[in-house]
Amino acid sequence: MTFASLSFRPALLTAAALLVVALAACSPGGTTIGLPQGLTATIDRPGAQMDRAAALNILNQYRATRGAQPLAGDATLDAQAQAVAQAYASSGTPPATPEGVTVMRLSAGYLNFAETFSGWRSSPPDADALAAPSARRAGLAVVYDPNSAYGAHWVVLLAS
Repeated sequence: MTFASLSFRPALLTAAALLVVALAACSPGGTTIGLPQGLTATIDRPGAQMDRAAALNILNQYRATRGAQPLAGDATLDAQAQAVAQAYASSGTPPATPEGVTVMRLSAGYLNFAETFSGWRSSPPDADALAAPSARRAGLAVVYDPNSAYGAHWVVLLAS
């Protein structure tokens, strides 16, 4: 088959291109190449924890593309985010934004931070909030509750 004969089969070319892209994007373990393990590791197993450093790093990379200053991790905000995530998982209702927090973003159902962050980044209100220019500190958390409607409940808190 020559290249000229392939040009008459656009569906075949499209399918082949999609297959190549799909295979190139995934490693044998099913994680996306180029993303740290901490962003693609699932949270739905005993003892699983969020890789806050990797999550903060990708958040700061995103902020840089939007012209916003990097965020510093904050242990107090992490603790607040954990409490918010726990309340969210327990009740299924989005909790109130804690005092002193300028941005709170919630997500539920995604099993790793890469998917969660992609959801926020793809939503214009969430994307704008994550790039808030006044924010200087961040707290991140997740709670997995297999008995809740969504399983994983993710929280990002930003403060100035």
